[in-house]
Amino acid sequence: MPSLMGILLVVCLLLLGALTLFNRHLVRACTWFVLFALTVSFAWWWMGFPWLALIELLLGAVLTGAFLFHALGVGPAARRPQGMLARWHDHPPPRGRALMRLLPALAMLAMLGLALDDLAEGSGSAALWSGGLGLLGLGLWAFVLHRHLIRRLLGFNVIGTGIFLILISLTGEAERAAAHGLVITGLVVAMLGTALGALLIRRLEALEARHGRQHAAGGHAI
Repeated sequence: MPSLMGILLVVCLLLLGALTLFNRHLVRACTWFVLFALTVSFAWWWMGFPWLALIELLLGAVLTGAFLFHALGVGPAARRPQGMLARWHDHPPPRGRALMRLLPALAMLAMLGLALDDLAEGSGSAALWSGGLGLLGLGLWAFVLHRHLIRRLLGFNVIGTGIFLILISLTGEAERAAAHGLVITGLVVAMLGTALGALLIRRLEALEARHGRQHAAGGHAI
């Protein structure tokens, strides 16, 4: 039977993941992500992975959070999002199209859930893999609904956390060290992917701003 603390942690992660992915205010969404990463760090510590908790704190909460705010153009010198993409309103696709995009992801999640139910049967980790599956579903849903690049970066990180939780839920004592190493590798890759995405977003915003200035100058010249 899963412990009450484990269930509470999974519920908190799902709630914070949903707030991260579906908050309409980008700065608040990134702030929720930092709180989400801090909760993940505490979850690793509670599960007996202190080094993993420390790495999650550094790579997930501090560095990934800093890159997300950098993508928004928010920092000590600028408290509000800067650039065209930071102010871009993300219109969701029509319901029919969103449903058609979501159906393959739902089918994959259903098959994955059935497989995990068999693999983790009797291991007492049902809450853990269920939470990982829930985060994976939330991240995929966000990819379907959102076209905004920063929101997709957030979804990428939430999906990664879901995969890490599923991986840990399937490992026993003998495989703990290997699972630990795989999750650390995944955290490094996720942080580097977020850093690359943030830098590309800033570059795209600079190009958009230059194009807007050139367009305005051309209009005045006419």
